[in-house]
Amino acid sequence: MGVVAKQSILNTLITYFGFAFGAANTLFLFTNILGEEEYGVVSYLLASSNLLWPLLAFGLPNTLIKFYNTYTSQWESDRFFSWLLLVPLLLVIVVSVLFTLFYEQLMAQYTNTNPIVKPYLWMIIVLGLASAYFELFYAWTKVHLQTVKGNLIKELFNRIAITVLLILVYFKYITPNQFIYSLTIVFLVRTLLMKWVAFGVKRPKFSLKKIKNVRSIAIYSTLILISATVSVFLLDLDKVMIESLAPPISNVAKYSICVYMASVIGVPVRAMLQITNPLTAQLLTKNETKSLNELNKKSSVTALIATVWVGLVVVCNVHSIFELVPPNYELYIEIVFLIGIVKLFDASLGITNAILFNSDSYKWILFFGVAILGLAYIFNSIFIPYEGIVGAAFATFLAYSLYNISKLLFVFFKFKIQPFSKQTFFIIGIAVLIWMMFYYWYIPNINAVVSVLIKGVLITGLYFGVVYLLKLSPEVNGAINKFVLKKK
Repeated sequence: MGVVAKQSILNTLITYFGFAFGAANTLFLFTNILGEEEYGVVSYLLASSNLLWPLLAFGLPNTLIKFYNTYTSQWESDRFFSWLLLVPLLLVIVVSVLFTLFYEQLMAQYTNTNPIVKPYLWMIIVLGLASAYFELFYAWTKVHLQTVKGNLIKELFNRIAITVLLILVYFKYITPNQFIYSLTIVFLVRTLLMKWVAFGVKRPKFSLKKIKNVRSIAIYSTLILISATVSVFLLDLDKVMIESLAPPISNVAKYSICVYMASVIGVPVRAMLQITNPLTAQLLTKNETKSLNELNKKSSVTALIATVWVGLVVVCNVHSIFELVPPNYELYIEIVFLIGIVKLFDASLGITNAILFNSDSYKWILFFGVAILGLAYIFNSIFIPYEGIVGAAFATFLAYSLYNISKLLFVFFKFKIQPFSKQTFFIIGIAVLIWMMFYYWYIPNINAVVSVLIKGVLITGLYFGVVYLLKLSPEVNGAINKFVLKKK
């Protein structure tokens, strides 16, 4: 767990630093500088590109991680990567042709709902292509177990760039319209930076000569494409459906703010998976079941401890955080709660997702994913018209819960591996008790930021004090000991 702990801690710090910029953008700059409609357009474009890029990437980042170690020579792995780089370019040509052919029908659809979106629709393709290549270059650094620099670019670059652009809008150096168009430049530059870092780790020699395992690679990529698309769709389908089922488009902006607050809870999982995913692929290749089970349980406990801590700080301060947002944005605590529970559930899975994506049983999980995606569409269609954006959050909560349960059961029956232990229930019990202590405690006549800081410090001290005394995680206790010794 040494390499996991070290890079996970660095990735977590980087990711939270990035989220600090994201929080400033989401809660303050977007809401005060852009109008509700412009913010809604930005949220819609980013959500739509998040739905598109997995299709353009065609599951290739996961394919690179799974098959890279099966090639025994450098020239074979270089050829393999060269072919992977060609696929997104071919796919974007197909998407662009389809966009051109059905342009009139597409424009007609948005004329009746949200015509403000129409001039920017082409940006979805550019943003999707940039994200697809970014993830492919990032995967190249992951297979070489070098994730920190890539995570730095992924979590920080675009958020800092957006902060700068919003400040330029505020001082009227650029218009809101120019800001929206500038997003394409930000994402393209981010991809070029990731390429520079990836080739700095190890520069491949490009060759399009024949490679082995083509059939296995094609089948795996196709199925992972569908599975990965399912995961992305489950998280962003709600925003896209809100645009059509719960107009005006300003509702997308309000929903995005609440979801962003809840997304902060899932940062430790994102940081940890950057390094555990390639490690899981290596253990599966070597058939080291005992080590796999140990990594699963340790990663679950470590991620859950960190995620519960962040969740408590966010949820127990949610009223104060809402006070920081302009009053014209009607926000909903229910959305933060529902999406937050989804993030906690994700944290408890450990490396379950990595096992599924990198094992020979990946074909079976496809059926669960497609079924759950269909249910997510049905849930959103039912709940959004009746409950608005809260209904979208409830639909996402139901779909993701069923999806995670299906994955847990499959891995348990197939590999006899599951991530839960007695520490899991201790962590949940501690979380419930601290939530009951702090959620209903309101500090009167005090600035919202100060209130968040006071409750955050108290929650952090109490929570980690209990976790440390109960010795729930050797990794967490070791990190606390190291921190305390440094301070002394």
